[in-house]
Amino acid sequence: MTSLLIPVFAGCVLVPGLTQEAHQLLRKQSISSTNPLPPINAPANSIQLEILFVERPASDPTVSEKLWREIDEVGAAAPGLRQLMQQNGLRIGTVGASPPPMLQALLGMSRQIEDEYSLSQCVRRKVVVQSGATTNIDVKSWLDPMEVSLNENGKTTSKTFEQLQCVLKLRPHRLQDGWVRLDLIPELHHGQEQMRHTPTDAGWELRGGKLVETCYAQKFSVTLNTGEMAVASCTNAAETTLGGNFFGQPKQLQPKQKVLVVRFAGMHKPETLP
Repeated sequence: MTSLLIPVFAGCVLVPGLTQEAHQLLRKQSISSTNPLPPINAPANSIQLEILFVERPASDPTVSEKLWREIDEVGAAAPGLRQLMQQNGLRIGTVGASPPPMLQALLGMSRQIEDEYSLSQCVRRKVVVQSGATTNIDVKSWLDPMEVSLNENGKTTSKTFEQLQCVLKLRPHRLQDGWVRLDLIPELHHGQEQMRHTPTDAGWELRGGKLVETCYAQKFSVTLNTGEMAVASCTNAAETTLGGNFFGQPKQLQPKQKVLVVRFAGMHKPETLP
């Protein structure tokens, strides 16, 4: 009993009995079918952001007052909001397109840090967000129950959250060429993942996720020119404040502290993505 052998060359099957023209037609169809979908056009009105995280021991001078003396906190928030955020352990500011020396050292842009600690480990990612849309920045997650103290209207309350995830909701807005406003709101995501009715810009939708507590009183906005950066961290990494849970390690004797940097890289130019 004999078997029929059908040789395969360059992704095409040579079928016995077909003419040379038929084989050429099959080869063209095989090549053209490798990418049947039309190209995707990137949104024209979108914003390029670079998100950077650095975590260092809280006792390290690069995350202390030496760093914040080089950062503009006054222009980043009105006095009342800045006072409220500091009461909740949050600290925010802005820097220009040429970062100051201490921030350069923290981000690993210079070799100024040579002490008993290791050099900074900077985690970077780039995102493209359409103007007016939202994206989440996952700052920190906790497996153990975490106590969070919130100060609102001069009164401090504490609450314990299970499976806490600290998230900054970011919404960028294009103001004009080379200028954007970034709106950021701290959110506490907690509990088990499950399907829930969630409010969105288009109305209520059924989505999977955790319970969310939005800290509207701590919402802040910064205006950036191309290349400029927003900086956020905590006032005390060992406290159970909102900032301590986002950027520190509450109740630890030698906590580590995170610093978040969001850089406005520029407007995204229309192009065809592969």
